[in-house]
Amino acid sequence: MKYHLELVRSLVEPDRKVDQLTIAEEIPLSLWKVACILFLSLLISIIHAYYGLHTFGITHLLTNYTESQFELAKLMIGLGGVVDAIFSPLTYLLFTSIWFWVFLDHTHYRQTFVISTISIFILTLGKVALLPFELWLGVQSATSPFSLGILAHLFTTNEYYIHFFGHISLFLLWTIAFQIYAFSKIAFTKKSFIILLAILVHIIMILASIFLVFLSNFLSIEML
Repeated sequence: MKYHLELVRSLVEPDRKVDQLTIAEEIPLSLWKVACILFLSLLISIIHAYYGLHTFGITHLLTNYTESQFELAKLMIGLGGVVDAIFSPLTYLLFTSIWFWVFLDHTHYRQTFVISTISIFILTLGKVALLPFELWLGVQSATSPFSLGILAHLFTTNEYYIHFFGHISLFLLWTIAFQIYAFSKIAFTKKSFIILLAILVHIIMILASIFLVFLSNFLSIEML
């Protein structure tokens, strides 16, 4: 049996598609679908760069620099966001695929790659859902209505905490739940261990993402 990666159907009928993935004898990697997800992520980032949505972290420094310097910083952050739109999903895809493949019993790399591809699709849908709020209401990704960041903003002004909880969104929880469900059927591993792995890998990715965001802002300011 040959497995066919169907992104939307995998979300609508996860039980059927996971069962197919479990028993499939041939599992193509469907790299062109990965490319489509990356293109969608890139398109969103280009929109962010065009409207300056990446630059909320440095707007408070507007009075410290000339208009040309500030525009240069915005350009650099925007370009960084465009590059990040490609490399972050790819890093997530490869890291989570290897992560689950290494730690879960009787799981093939192509199976974990498929699950990770569906995962980045869910997370990209989260970016699509947030985009109208960013464009029309000026909502920042860290205070998305779909995440805990908006609640964290009420209790603290620490940007690190706000960004951390801002990553914990309905779409991230959907991704984790899907991974737990899928690997519980595919792998011969205790479900509690699968839950731990799924949560831990996303904590690592969130911390890495926060570090890169603040590093990007810092370097853009230092280079002015």
